[in-house]
Order: sequence, then structure tokens, then C-alpha cells
Amino acid sequence: MYSLVVILPLISAIIVGGKGRSLGEKGSAILSTTLLVFTWIIAIVLFLEIQLENSCLDLPLWVWFDLGFLYNPLGFYFDEITVSMLVVVSSISTLVHLYSTSYMAGDPHLPRFMSYLSLFTFFMLVLVTSTNLVQLFIGWEGVGLCSYLLINFWFTRIQANKAAIKAMVVNRVGDVGLILAMILTWSYFGSLEFSVIFSSLNHLPINTDIYFWLCFCLLIGAVGKSAQLGLHTWLPDAMEGPTPVSALIHAATMVTAGVFLVIRMSPLFELSEQGLLLTALIGSLTAFFAATIGLAQNDVKKVIAYSTCSQLGYMILICGLSHYNTGLFHLFNHAFFKALLFLSAGSIIHALLDEQDMRRMGALQKITPFSALSILIGSLSLMGLPFLTGFYSKDLILELAKDKQIWMFAFWLGLSAAVLTAYYSFRLIFWTFLQYPTVSRQTWQKAHEGNWNLWTPLLILLITSLSIGYLFQSTILKDLPSPMITTSIKWLPTILSLTGALAALTIYHFFKKTWFFTQTSLYQIIYSFLNAAWQFNLVFNHFLVKPIWSIGLNITYNQIDRQLLEKQGPEGLYQVLTKTASNSSWYQAGWLMNYLLIFLVFVTLYSYLW
Repeated sequence: MYSLVVILPLISAIIVGGKGRSLGEKGSAILSTTLLVFTWIIAIVLFLEIQLENSCLDLPLWVWFDLGFLYNPLGFYFDEITVSMLVVVSSISTLVHLYSTSYMAGDPHLPRFMSYLSLFTFFMLVLVTSTNLVQLFIGWEGVGLCSYLLINFWFTRIQANKAAIKAMVVNRVGDVGLILAMILTWSYFGSLEFSVIFSSLNHLPINTDIYFWLCFCLLIGAVGKSAQLGLHTWLPDAMEGPTPVSALIHAATMVTAGVFLVIRMSPLFELSEQGLLLTALIGSLTAFFAATIGLAQNDVKKVIAYSTCSQLGYMILICGLSHYNTGLFHLFNHAFFKALLFLSAGSIIHALLDEQDMRRMGALQKITPFSALSILIGSLSLMGLPFLTGFYSKDLILELAKDKQIWMFAFWLGLSAAVLTAYYSFRLIFWTFLQYPTVSRQTWQKAHEGNWNLWTPLLILLITSLSIGYLFQSTILKDLPSPMITTSIKWLPTILSLTGALAALTIYHFFKKTWFFTQTSLYQIIYSFLNAAWQFNLVFNHFLVKPIWSIGLNITYNQIDRQLLEKQGPEGLYQVLTKTASNSSWYQAGWLMNYLLIFLVFVTLYSYLW
């Protein structure tokens, strides 16, 4: 029965993808959403059985291949980490399926869209329930494929094509890191199964160099998938996909795969001090770096996208400080309030006829009050204000970082990111709701809240963004020692977040037009620099993409294709290849005597050489 938690989304993807035209839009929407609801129910049952009773469940299926020392079974493994991820993936996916039935209504390719969503859910569940690195890699590549398909769902749009290709190419860098980690793991441990790897750590001699390179390669994979500094450029561009895609893949689930990888392989990271230091450094820099970019973005989805980068940085940061359960807890909480932000932003975009520039919005609380409330609650939870979901994990991360006196850089960068997060969150709220309307009269008159299947997911996510952090803090944060900090330090993140929010409201409400600093060249340079995301795309294009294109044009095409191959023509290389192929066909003539003769010749040579 429990294996159905993985299989049901696959059934949904196959049926809706194969029979979508027969089922129609409504039939496809109802079937896929219903199967995802059953997936969510099974995930909740597993969570209650595994997490609350502190047990594990191993469901072996079959042996995929058994080649000498390379033994790889397939199966499902459920422990506390897995079931927490199951709740996140199944909950958000179910709500996004329901939301999409309204948001994508009228799209002639709705069945294909629902099929892609279900297929993504299947691969994500394969990833988190894997028993070994090979099975994890299957899910890892599967969610990358589905990301490409969903970003490029509106494939007639050039920007969607570019964004999908960019996401695929940049993630290949992280995939290479994970493949190298798998090769190193098998060569050192002789197995790719998690149980064998972790049990071997107590018996093998400690080799700090091997452990560091293992952690380094794993971290490259996490940096690519979780959009950390250096390989983050694909995530903002991925906002070209439909908003439900942004909520499901690029906010709540797929981008957390890298964090999950670090948490799953935490016993290896604990054996490398340098690996942990590098992890904490990358996470803290990403949290601060992405928060600075969010200050100058005007696309409402990109603001939220960069906040996702920043929050993922917090998760990687705290894993580098060896508090993996806190990283998992923030992953758990973040999924709900970030999905709320994306889906409520999608509700506003939908109401304004696909307008995404928040400078062209304003006063939307008058026509979309529930969506406005949802964005407000999501933003407050993102800021980590007390008694909201984000507070219970985000502030805990900063407290634990402060407790690590030797790595104070993590605390100060995380604290700075918290201030900037509050600033750009209320900047978004001001432009969207508090300023006067800047949309056209025609759009304003047509704008309205969505149907029940659009606002119901928002209501559920709003409730969870208020309560789920409090409800599950004692469940996920088991045996966590209390950080030794003073009361003033404990409330410092909250005070600074409120200061950042108040600064944003003050500047944009009272000094938006008269603030002299905005007219200076220094401000314009800083704003342009941040708006262009620190010019990372320019640097990559200039130093990586253009040289590779130049090599492909001047060497591969001009020298090899046009000179070496084309000049040989049919009288040269082509003729040699044709004759060689013709002569070699004798060996495949279908005569048994020929095959026996070839077999005996090679056996004789092998025996002689051996």
C-alpha cells in the first residue's frame, strides 16, 4: 500500500498524458487532482507512523543490476527525513494541481500540463524515497527533465525556450558533480547504497582528502539544483513558465532537492571540517547575495524567486553548521509560505491579465482582497515575524549561527539578509497594494478574484503559513540543544526585520518622488548593478559562452566539418568508410560457421594473452 505514494502520480501522468484528449480538460483535471489527493493521504499516514513513532520502513522491490561488486537494488525507504519530504511534496503538489485547474482553464493543452505536473511529482518522490545514489540520480534527472518541459510549456515563446534550455544546461554542471561523487563513493566504499555507505564509516580508516572531495562533489550537485551562488542564474529566468510551475518546482520542491542531498549525506559531511566550512560559506553568501538582488527587481515573480534563492541559502548555511534537522525544518516551513506567495502572486497576475510588473499594479486590495491578504501573510512569514511559520525556523537558524562563535560570518551575513528580505518584501507590498492604481482602466474594471479552485489552495496555504511551524517544531526538531544566546540577540533578527520593513514603507510612501539620493549617479549605478543581478549573466556570456561558441565555429565547424570532412568528399573519407562497412558486413551474414570461427579466434587470442 505504501508504495502507492510514489506510484499514483506516475499513473496520473500516464493516463492523463496518453488519454488526455479522450478525457477532456475537466476529466484530466479531476483525475490527476484526485490521484494526488490520495497520494497526500498516504503521505500523511506514513508521516504519522514513521515520524511520530520514530521508526523506519524499507520496501525492497527488485534488483536492477548485479555486476560483480556493483550491486544496485530498487526500493523505497521511509525514515524521518523521507516522510517529512513526502508531506511537503505531496501537499504542495496537490494544491498546485487544484490551483492549475482554474489558472490554466481554457488552455487547450491543459491535459499535457497536468501530466507534466504529475510526472514531476513522481520523480521527486522517487528522489526522496531512494535507497541508493543511483535511484536518487534517476529522480534527480527526472525532475530536471520535468523542469525543462514545464518552463517551456508555452513553447511558442522565445523567452520560455531560452529559459528552459538555460535551466537544463546550468543544472548539467551540478549533475556532473553528483556523478563524480557517485564514482568516488563506489570506488571508496564499494557500494552506492546509503545503508552500506553509512555503516562503513565506522570501520574504514578516516581519509580526510577523500571525504573532502566527496563533500565537494556533492556540494556542486546541491549548488546546481538548489540555485546557490554561481549556478543560481537559471532560477529567476525559470519564471517564464506558468505560475503554478514556479510554485511547485522553483519554490517548494525541486530546488530543495539539493538541500535534501546534503541532509541525506550528512554523515559524510560530518567527517570533513573543510566540507562543512565550504557549505556554510556558500549558503551564507547566497542568502545575502540573493537578498541584495531582490531589492531592485520589478517583476513580482522574480522578487519572490530571489527570495527563494536567499532562503535556500539559509538551509545550506545551517547544514554547514551541522544542524541538519533545523535545515529540514526550514525546508518544511518554507515550502508552505513560499507556495502561498507564488500562488497569490499568480492570482493577482491572473486578475490583471498577465501583468507582472509590480510598478503597474497598486491598490489591488480593493479588487482582490483575499489575494492581498495572502501575500501579506506570506511576506510576514518570509520575514520571520513572531508566531508565524517562518519565525520558528528562520530565527532559529540565526540563533544557532550566533552560537557558533568561530563562524560568525554566517551569522552576520544571515542577519543582513534578514534585513534586506524585510525591505524588499514591503517594497513589493507597497507597489502592489499601498500606492495608487497604475493599471489601465479597462484592466481594473475586469480584475476580480479567481474561482473556488483558485482561492481554496490559497486559504489552505494561508492557514499553514500561520500555524504549521508551531505545530511541527517539536516533531521535527527532536533533541535539539538550546542555543546559548542572550535575550537581546534572540530578538535582534525580529527587530532588524521590522526596521527594514519600516524603512521600505517610509522611503516609498513619503520620499518616493522627493528623495534626492535617487537622482545621484551612485544610486543609479548601484540600482543598475543589482537590477542586473550583479552582472552574472554578462560575465558568464563573455568569459564562458562566447569562447565556447568561438571554438565551435572556428575549429569544429570551419576546420573539421568544412575542411577535413567536406574536402575529403566521396573520393576520400566517404569512400573509405563505405568500403570498410561493406567488407565488415561479411561478418554479419547470418552464417553460424562465421560466428563460430570469430568466436574461436578471439577466445584463442584471449587465452594466449592472459
